[in-house]
Amino acid sequence: MADAKEMEPLDSEALERVKKAFFDKDGNLRSLPSKQSKKQGVLQVVVHTFEKDVHYTEKEINDRLKVIYADFATLRRTLIDFGFLNRTADGKTYWREK
Repeated sequence: MADAKEMEPLDSEALERVKKAFFDKDGNLRSLPSKQSKKQGVLQVVVHTFEKDVHYTEKEINDRLKVIYADFATLRRTLIDFGFLNRTADGKTYWREK
């Protein structure tokens, strides 16, 4: 699976296109795309809700993601799988990778 390190960051225009295509006016994700390139674009938008160099608990991650997408657990796992978020082996601490 490709990860955040392999994908070029989207410029501001591309991020806006992703937001318009996949998020409603309130910033809620309508659906998580199945196509990998589109999914990575969505994840780039979502990961910006987290600050770099800040450690979060799983509850803090979940609380932020619940506001964006009802299936926050899938969204959290996908952020980790694609390398946008990282976590400790025990799953207690999370941080933004890029």
